[in-house]
Amino acid sequence: MHSAYSQNRPNVILIFPDNIGVGEVNAYGGVRGVPTPNIDKIGKEGIRLTNFNVEYSCTPSRIALMTGRYAARAGDDYYTGTTLWENTMAEQLKTAGYATALFGKWDIGGDDWLGKREPTHQGFDEWYGIPGTSHLSQFTAMKGFPKDQEIPYVWEGIAGQTSKQVKPFDVAARRTIDREAAEKSVNFIRKNADKKKPFFLYYPMTQLHFPALPHPDKVGTTGAGDMGDAMADVDYNVGLILKELEKLGIDKNTIVIWCSDNGAELRRPWRGSSGPWRGYYNSAMEGGVRTPCVIRWQGHIKDGQVSNEVVHEVDLFTTIAVAAGVPYAPNDRKIDGINLLPFLEGKQNHSNRESAIFMNRNGGVMAVKWQDWKLWYNFKTELPDAEPDNLVRLFDLRVDPQEEIDVKDHYPWVIGIMDSLVKEYELSLVQFPRVSAQANAADPYLPPPVGSGKLISTYTRTDRSMLGGRSVALPNPDFSGSWSTAELQTVSVINRSDKPKVAALGSGWGEKISIWQRSDYLDIERVVFNARELQPMVNYRYALNGTSTQNSINTGRSRKPSVSTAKWQENRLVITTTLPYQNPKTGLWQEHKTIQTLWLEDATNAPWEPRLIVETFREGVLGGLNSTNRTAYSKGYR
Repeated sequence: MHSAYSQNRPNVILIFPDNIGVGEVNAYGGVRGVPTPNIDKIGKEGIRLTNFNVEYSCTPSRIALMTGRYAARAGDDYYTGTTLWENTMAEQLKTAGYATALFGKWDIGGDDWLGKREPTHQGFDEWYGIPGTSHLSQFTAMKGFPKDQEIPYVWEGIAGQTSKQVKPFDVAARRTIDREAAEKSVNFIRKNADKKKPFFLYYPMTQLHFPALPHPDKVGTTGAGDMGDAMADVDYNVGLILKELEKLGIDKNTIVIWCSDNGAELRRPWRGSSGPWRGYYNSAMEGGVRTPCVIRWQGHIKDGQVSNEVVHEVDLFTTIAVAAGVPYAPNDRKIDGINLLPFLEGKQNHSNRESAIFMNRNGGVMAVKWQDWKLWYNFKTELPDAEPDNLVRLFDLRVDPQEEIDVKDHYPWVIGIMDSLVKEYELSLVQFPRVSAQANAADPYLPPPVGSGKLISTYTRTDRSMLGGRSVALPNPDFSGSWSTAELQTVSVINRSDKPKVAALGSGWGEKISIWQRSDYLDIERVVFNARELQPMVNYRYALNGTSTQNSINTGRSRKPSVSTAKWQENRLVITTTLPYQNPKTGLWQEHKTIQTLWLEDATNAPWEPRLIVETFREGVLGGLNSTNRTAYSKGYR
């Protein structure tokens, strides 16, 4: 047994399994009844995070982890691989004399990686594993696999030499590769402990990515099928590393992080569990981006902690660099990672992160999380969707973890805050342009001058364009009737070219409404919940005699009512609503204002029925942006 290290810098072990949802880990309420004592032990002796966020696919998640940057910054299409210009966690730690190794899955070098973008080209002294992903292991067993196509291999390499093939990566090798990587990890730890040299071990496991075929000695051991058996293998391999640290007496000077790259595996028959969340990996649903994460650094991180503070995988880059004494603040690129060490060490109660942006491979914003809110800019789910045209949705995640109830009309103050976060990101692309998709083919890459980028809109929404002048309002309007935002089609589908849907915030009253207008009041009725919920219709009443009215609507959170006043401006009705909201930082109640202006515009086409136009202004609060959009309703639900 070795004595405690005399070295000042901590060792770092980053274990990064593939496609493990929250529902697979016992400490997170594992649904299969498979014990995970070694993973749970890391959290018990440190901290277990319940709001740890990642990018939603394998390659971008690894780019973000290794560089501390949103993957969309690393290339217009990051599946072609990163450039050598990107600075990885391994390269950063090497500047402080760390020995570095990767055993497992690389998957950020692109298809043309050999001799160009191997792990040993980006900071690792040695590596063993697969350059791409796990499902390639099935290909050679498929009947139609072309005989002239190169088969996938397990590779190994050391710095200064081109990597070499070890053996075919087939179904049999798929079962054993994580165990082999764990054993090599143990040898790496032992070798550097003997030298009293600080080390960085990156162990990106291949499980539970499909095919989730367990190690032969775990087959049938859990009674929970391949997924349960493979999860038992994951935990066993973690135990091999933890036991070696304890045996060598270096566990107290070693930061151990175990976190999953994406949410639960989607493909059948190896479908994973997202626990309380909806969705799977390759989706920005919570089940795809919120994953289990446990961190231990004895003597620094107090044991037994559980936290729901927002953390993103990019933060691990910055936090590890600070812990190792090699902080990184370059002036030629944007680092998105935030130092969380004060939070992890208990020097402050809250994470330094409040938000996270989730983007697709082309840099388009899918969703933004802030505090306990999530705003979708382009809602997509692999499950059947009852409202496919409703692209913009706001979810109150603590109330609605399944992301089912769109509450953007009831908490409009949140929208501007999210928009301001995206605006800040878009402006950062002017300062630090994205790496082009062709850049890795021309390594060494030279970035364009700082500040030379163009302002690029990362999302499309109707309120982002100029509204133009208002149409003429019909005199003496009566808004009574049923109204729908569905486009009234008068041309056969055979001869029609449907325009792409543009995301919109809507009027604030929903897509289908009924209005009753009387001399002294206006009632608007909408459906928020389906009839099976046994909930009443939602009604808004607005007095037309200048007095104020209150509307109290419960969408799963009791709160103070909104207060509205309505007045006529010639033939337009202007409804101003003050909505109380609770500042999440201070707990104090503050006020947010929306203004909805209604008018009827004359019909320009058959069936010659006037349209209802609602122009909605939403005030920005807490540094958020204002927004104004128009919504057109046609008569009836057609």
